[in-house]
Amino acid sequence: MTGAADPSAIRRLAAGRRRYGNLKDEAAAFIREAVVSGSLPPRSKVDQDEIAEVLGISRAPVREALIELAQKGFVDAVPRRGAFVAEVTVEDIEDHYEVVALVSGMTTRRAVRKLTAQELDELDRLHREIAGTEEASRRRALDRRFFQIVATAGKSPRLDAILAFLGGVLQGSFYFDSPASAGNEAKYREQLLGAIRSGDVAEATRTSEEHVRSCAAVTIDHLRSRGYWPPPEATGRV
Repeated sequence: MTGAADPSAIRRLAAGRRRYGNLKDEAAAFIREAVVSGSLPPRSKVDQDEIAEVLGISRAPVREALIELAQKGFVDAVPRRGAFVAEVTVEDIEDHYEVVALVSGMTTRRAVRKLTAQELDELDRLHREIAGTEEASRRRALDRRFFQIVATAGKSPRLDAILAFLGGVLQGSFYFDSPASAGNEAKYREQLLGAIRSGDVAEATRTSEEHVRSCAAVTIDHLRSRGYWPPPEATGRV
């Protein structure tokens, strides 16, 4: 799924969008969505003028957005040529989630004995609310809040910062774009809650790491189903 950007798809994506207070954030969110949806396929050039035009803003916030997105792996900035949509490999995704799994396991191990009764009740409440929420964006926000409570209880601002950064990169966006992600999140939230409630540090740590590694498998399956990578016969691989 590589090639040129689809101008008509980009215009459709821009139609009726909610305006942000911060133009750079608006441009960044739009470009992220265009990449994940396939409107801007891998290796395609991100036309700053086109993005600015469809959003009704100047080029300056688009340029600022591309700098931020380059840091998070959404685009590759090529000197004197512009910004191009990054292409990720299976190995990139596996490596990314392996790093996240290790950090997540560390924060969970610390959190099990530090979570308060009120925080445990809040985790239960969030889990129930997520199960009853059909709106994807709301469900995703609640899910992030659930795992944020666990991470914060680990009392490590540095690890929290690492997880926050890794959660915003390209691979994470592809994961949440997958229809299978909601069921995967529900499965591991329930398992993690049980381990935390029982005070089983080893099981909670294992579940946390397994959850993150499962995200890699879901992401890879999703991208393959979308034709993100050519079939093996097209690359000469078997």
